[in-house]
Amino acid sequence: MKRLTAVLKATGGAGHTRGGRVARVAVMLAALLVTIPLAAGPAAAAPNPIVGGEIQSDADGLAAVLVDGGLQCTGSIVSNYWVLTARHCLYDLNGNRIADSRLSVRVKSIYWNTGGGVVHVATSRVRTSHDIAMLKLDRSANAESVRLPTATTKVGATTYAFGWGVTCYRYCDPSPRLVRATQYVVSIDSTDAYGGRAIRTTGINGNVCNGDSGGPLFKLVDGLRYQVGVLSNGDRYCQGNGDNWATVPESRDWILNVMATV
Repeated sequence: MKRLTAVLKATGGAGHTRGGRVARVAVMLAALLVTIPLAAGPAAAAPNPIVGGEIQSDADGLAAVLVDGGLQCTGSIVSNYWVLTARHCLYDLNGNRIADSRLSVRVKSIYWNTGGGVVHVATSRVRTSHDIAMLKLDRSANAESVRLPTATTKVGATTYAFGWGVTCYRYCDPSPRLVRATQYVVSIDSTDAYGGRAIRTTGINGNVCNGDSGGPLFKLVDGLRYQVGVLSNGDRYCQGNGDNWATVPESRDWILNVMATV
C-alpha cells in the first residue's frame, strides 16, 4: 500500500510505472488494487511478452523510456526531439518526480536494452489533469515519428498496443523485444489516472501490463498508423479486462504547443 499511496499523492490516481528489476516489480505488486499503473508490475501468467501478443520486427516511432538505464515505460516519438509518454512514468516508487538527468530513451531498436541509440532527456513537461508527459531530447533521435490524429477513435474499433512490458503477472522481467497486442475499443469516455478523458480497451490477442505504460495505442487509417492513446492504467492482473489510454486528440494542442515553445 505504501507504493500506491505515494503514487496517488503524486498523481491523483493510479499510474503505470515500470522498473526493470524483479525486486521493484514485487514492491509494485504489493500495492496493486483494482486498477494498476502499467509501468511497474506484471500480469496474469501467460507465455509471451506483453502477456500474449506478437513479437515485432521493427520499432518505428517507438521509444523505450529508461531510468538509470533500466526500463521504466514505453513511449512514442512525436518529433526528432520529443517523446510522448505517460505522466505517471516520471515518478518513482516513493511518489517523487524523477530528475530529468536520470531519464533517457532508446530509439531505433526492437530491444529496450541494446541496439539503436540511447538519447538523454534535456527536460520534461507534464499536463495538468491528464496522464500525458513530453520528454525533450538533448539531441535528435533521427528516427521515424508517429502521427497525431485530430479526432478520437470509435467504440468497436480494432486498435494496436506496443510495449516492452513484463510477460506475466508475477515475477517476470520486461520483454527484451518489442511486442504488439491487438485491442478492442469499448469506450471513448473513460478516465485516465489523472482524471483526463480516456479510451478504454479490452484485449483481443494480447494484454498490456507493467512497463507498457506510456506506450501508444494505434488506429490504422488507410494503412497509416495514428496514435489515439497513451497507456495510463488498467486491469489489475493484466488479463485484458479493461485498460485506459489517455486520449491523444484531447491533448494534441497541448503537445504541439509544448514542442513549439519549450
